[in-house]
Amino acid sequence: MRQAWLILALEAGARADVRPTPVEVRTFQFRAATIEVPAGTEVVWSNRDAIEHTVTSGVPDSADGAFDGRLADTGATFRHVFDRAGTYRYFCDRHRFMRGEIRVVSTTHGES
Repeated sequence: MRQAWLILALEAGARADVRPTPVEVRTFQFRAATIEVPAGTEVVWSNRDAIEHTVTSGVPDSADGAFDGRLADTGATFRHVFDRAGTYRYFCDRHRFMRGEIRVVSTTHGES
């Protein structure tokens, strides 16, 4: 039982050091289009365009429902915490040529 508590405490401490990672939406692009973050990271998308965009998980014609945020206009933000290692693709449902990818790596034992 003590070992389980220690593992949970270490994981919680590791996550406390993880800062939100920004992604800007500017001139119909996700900037940076591909990022790599440790598990437990909150990614924050900020709209710098004067037009509505979305942050929709999956690929055009195959949204997977993991997350879906609306960026109504300039200054709007959407946040999502990535708790599990893996690759998460996303796109703008209004402008389907806009695509991005989040690569989440494990924070334990160097696994990804």
